[in-house]
Parts: sequence; structure tokens; C-alpha cells
Amino acid sequence: MALDLKRETSIKEVHELVRKATLSGELVAQIKYGTSADAVSSDFTSEPYTSVFDSVATKISGDGKSIVVYVWYDNEFGYSLQVIRVAKSMANVKRPTYY
Repeated sequence: MALDLKRETSIKEVHELVRKATLSGELVAQIKYGTSADAVSSDFTSEPYTSVFDSVATKISGDGKSIVVYVWYDNEFGYSLQVIRVAKSMANVKRPTYY
């Protein structure tokens, strides 16, 4: 996914933003921060996260205002778990998650 930004940024800043989102807040169970240099699509089969951010593949333009990020997902298992998360949220079902 290519993103055009309003201000200059760095790969380090983007990685820190995503890393923080994976560790705290509402997206903890939905985003995983990936660091594998040799990731391929079959590595993400049966992944419980909605998406896996591929930090190694992040690219940024020379002016720092356009960035390309890669996000992997399992369109069957990961999607099914997301449907369950949404249904539980709509039903106001809260259950602690332990990591």
C-alpha cells in the first residue's frame, strides 16, 4: 500500500508508530509487527492477527512524503477471527486476553 503524507517522515518514525499500536491500545490483538527478512505469504497461514506489518519491506521516497508499507493477512482464518471480534464487540462481550 502506498501512502502519500502531508509532512516528511522517516521509516523509523513509521515503525515506531506501528510498533506502539501493536503493543497497546485497541489494535493489540489485530496487528502484529513482523521482522522476518525472508517472509513469504505461506508464513501467515492461520495467523490469528488481522494483519502482519512487514517492517523489513517498508520503503520511503527521497523527500520523505511517500511511503510504501506491506501488510500480510490470512484471508480465511484471520478474517474469521476478525468477524468474531466484531460480533463480540457489538454484543458488548468482554473477556481478558493474556499474552
